[in-house]
Order: sequence, then C-alpha cells, then structure tokens
Amino acid sequence: MLENIEQYVEVDDFFYQKDEIITPHSSLWGDFNFSLNGILEYEIEGQIYLSPPNYGIWLPPQTAHASIALDEQITHYVCIRVHPSLCEHFAACTKTLSIRPFLRHLVHEILEQKQQGITTAHYAHLLQVLMDQLKTAPAYEHYLPQTSHVLLKPLLQQLANPQLFQKSLQQLLRDSSISERHLLRLSQQELQLSLSEWRNRAKILYAITQIRQGKTVKKLAYELGYQHSSSFIEFFKRYTEQTPAQLRDI
Repeated sequence: MLENIEQYVEVDDFFYQKDEIITPHSSLWGDFNFSLNGILEYEIEGQIYLSPPNYGIWLPPQTAHASIALDEQITHYVCIRVHPSLCEHFAACTKTLSIRPFLRHLVHEILEQKQQGITTAHYAHLLQVLMDQLKTAPAYEHYLPQTSHVLLKPLLQQLANPQLFQKSLQQLLRDSSISERHLLRLSQQELQLSLSEWRNRAKILYAITQIRQGKTVKKLAYELGYQHSSSFIEFFKRYTEQTPAQLRDI
C-alpha cells in the first residue's frame, strides 16, 4: 500500500442546483468525477460528455473542462482527485468509466469517515481499495457518443426523441431511406455501439431525469414502450444497477 496515500488521493462531494454551471477550469491533479443521483454534462476540449449515476468522467491533469447539472432536483456529485505521480496508472486522455456498485458503496464509506474526521489506517486502506477499483474500472470513449455524419445524425435524433420511444427500432429503421444493414454498419464505425445499445442508453438518460422529477414508474414504462412496469424496472436496473425507487431515494 502507498505510504501516506491520503496525501495523494482526495475525495470530496458537492451539491449542484439545476443549470448551475461550473465554469471552465483545470487542475494539476487528475480528476475522476461522477454523480450519485443525477446527470452531469461536461464540455471537455470542445466535446460533450454525459455522466449518469453509473458512469463517471476521468480527466487527466491539466484538462480544461466545464460542467452543468441537468436535473430538476439537486445533483449530488463526487470528485476524486489523484496526485500527478499516480496518474500514470490511468489513461492520458478523457475517458468514461463504469461505476460498479462496490465502488459507489466504497465512496459513501470514505465520505462518511471523512465527515467524522476519521483518518485512521482503515481510512488509508479504503483509499487504496478505491484506487484499485478505479484502475480496473471498464473505460469507454463516451456514454452516449454523437456524430455529425449526414446519414446517421438525423436517425440518432429520432432514436433519442421521447415521443418516438414507443416505436421499435425496426419501425424507425424501416422509415429510413437507407438500408438497415448500411445504418448498422455506420453505427459501429461512427459510434462504436450498435443502434439498439445507443437507443437504450438514450432511454436511460431520459428515464433518470423523469424519475428525478417524480414521474411514476408505471407512466414512464408506458412512455418507453413497456407493457409492464416490471419489465422496465428490470431494464433500468440492468443499466444503472439500481431500481427507479433506489435512485429516487438517494
């Protein structure tokens, strides 16, 4: 274990109102930021990154970024700062990291101990485990990648339109003048995701905002094209590793 690790890893949490903007800034340390309940939007080097509760953003040292909270309710988010000497263990460019349930519980425990002023050997051990978890977290380019491709961009706008969520992907693809095979190939080339996976993630982002605004699971399930609430809850839990009720209670 790294000696005096608390001098190399810092964990803090913050609360933001809807549309509260964090102006562009950078740090000499690496930052790993993620939300415990809502959705944060980051602008990093001219690109937009989305961070729902189960995904965070890794920012290497001296990476300029700005962010805004998108939810109607207060957004509770965590910033893990990593000393430059430890950043060699992480990517040299911005990445989206998957947040496992264990990592979330670990961060809650660290914050609780910090608030109580506990900086024992156990606290240092928790920070070491946190670092190990971050090093092995699955990393992606974006949670919901975008494209300026002339054929794909209008289709993505349809796939992310809540008013069309009740239509199946096949129905929307049939309405396109481009062959389904060509569109599927384009999505892999441009997004590194299948169209069905991209649309599922768009639905999850919409669902999170609606749940936070108090919409019932039954109504939301219907909007997303599910005949039964249980099917929607299963879908939501598969992507966020928590139920809608658990998200609402955070």
